[in-house]
Amino acid sequence: MKNIFKKNQMIITALAIMIAVAGYLNYSGSKLDSAKVQTGGDAATEEASAAEDISAEDLYAQTGLEELQFEDGDIASLDSDGEETAEVEDGEEPGEAVLASSSAGTGFAAEAKLTREQLRSRNKETLLEVINNTNISETQKQEAVDSMVELTDIAEKEAAAEILLAAKGFEDVVVSITDGQADVVVNMENVDDAGRAQIEDIVKRKTGISGENIVITPAAQTE
Repeated sequence: MKNIFKKNQMIITALAIMIAVAGYLNYSGSKLDSAKVQTGGDAATEEASAAEDISAEDLYAQTGLEELQFEDGDIASLDSDGEETAEVEDGEEPGEAVLASSSAGTGFAAEAKLTREQLRSRNKETLLEVINNTNISETQKQEAVDSMVELTDIAEKEAAAEILLAAKGFEDVVVSITDGQADVVVNMENVDDAGRAQIEDIVKRKTGISGENIVITPAAQTE
């Protein structure tokens, strides 16, 4: 019995020692892993910082650009320039610039055509008021309609003559038809006989007005 008791006591003691050793090894391993994780995190942080520093330096080295530094004065200067540019652009009217250029190029012809169209537009408005007026007789309305048709026909004839004259080399020509007569103003200092004959022929064909009712006037503007 004593031998059996001693043998069991030895086995229990051996198991206790093994458990103690296993616990120590487990504790040591956990501590070691924790140290590795902390060391790895520090290394990763250092590598990231180094990468950022190297990235910035490499960027300037590869592109050949130096780091730009703006002072308050520089920024104010840039803003001032931008505002001045905006003011110039806002002050300009593209339509006015184009109109001025066009007027300079066409001279009296553009002004004459503009005045003619404005007057014709007012006349058409007056005729439309007559046509739409319920207090006016049918006879008066018909007269207004006939006048409207005549205005349209005259405008078409004038435009046709001006287009063909321009195609033949007579630039900035104004053709005005009034009471069966055609006044032709050309932007030339002098018109020779051949030119007059050509202009007269074109106006006759496009307007149906006879030669004796066509008046050709040179009106070149000398600088």
